[in-house]
Amino acid sequence: MIIRTFLESYNLEGKKIVTFCTSGGSGISGSMEGVKAAAKGAKVVKGKDLTDASYKSVAKWAEKQIK
Repeated sequence: MIIRTFLESYNLEGKKIVTFCTSGGSGISGSMEGVKAAAKGAKVVKGKDLTDASYKSVAKWAEKQIK
């Protein structure tokens, strides 16, 4: 709930939010609608499951996201 509270508490109009997860539980797809609903006005981009990712692959992925 802490992420939802953050997203609902700030004006994210025009911001880009890239989602990611670090748990092998239900995956990232189950959270996308909730993030979109809480981050009104933001562009929410489906991110990546980083559960078993190496530092190098995470760094490469993150660099692409900020462009």
